[in-house]
Amino acid sequence: MFTKEFEIVMNYLGWGDPNAILWTVGIEEAESWCSDKKDLNLEKELIRRKYNGSVIPVPDNDDCKFPVANPAAKMACAISISCRNWKNNWRNYQKNKLWKKGSKTCNINLYPLGKKSLKNSFPKCYKELFGIDANSLKYYEKLVKERRFSRIQEFYNERQPEAVICYGKSHWHDFEEAFKLNGEEFEEYPDLKVKIYPLKKIILTRHFSRGFGNNICEFIIEKLRKWNIKLP
Repeated sequence: MFTKEFEIVMNYLGWGDPNAILWTVGIEEAESWCSDKKDLNLEKELIRRKYNGSVIPVPDNDDCKFPVANPAAKMACAISISCRNWKNNWRNYQKNKLWKKGSKTCNINLYPLGKKSLKNSFPKCYKELFGIDANSLKYYEKLVKERRFSRIQEFYNERQPEAVICYGKSHWHDFEEAFKLNGEEFEEYPDLKVKIYPLKKIILTRHFSRGFGNNICEFIIEKLRKWNIKLP
């Protein structure tokens, strides 16, 4: 039986500016929502208080210093009118603008429940916090595809971002399902591990935290510029 907290995080899609021009979309939360050492009653209260929207702006005092943020900052900085040279200024952009209010950038995840890595199992505390354990994993994935993917598509249609970058090659099929890309015209660049749906301006690429070099950034930046995507 899934809990109220599970319903809250199912509706919480990610972080950043809800009116974003540029979306980055990952596979799942990078960290666990809880640990067996934490007070789960406190964790429940924090979830109920904090995650009360689909996309929540990053606080001004948060520097976004984690691996996934680096490529996102480089590409966003490169198409921002406030950033002259992304190779020199992306760290400053990451600290002061990325995913914050008015940045017109946000990050969304396909799956709501995080763990240490995709290969890891859910922590034991998820049973009490969300009603999820190893035995309900397949049902969890089915429910996410049925309900959360639909919510992502609704939010996408509602907000109409100008471009979307989905990262994580192992789940390209899920990105394609969530954004209804099956049957759409695409361009593929195997050497860079990039697949582009030009009509919808959606880019699929490898995970930001693994082997995502500046050569891939530069390729995607040129595509975004060709599409005339500009950020504040």
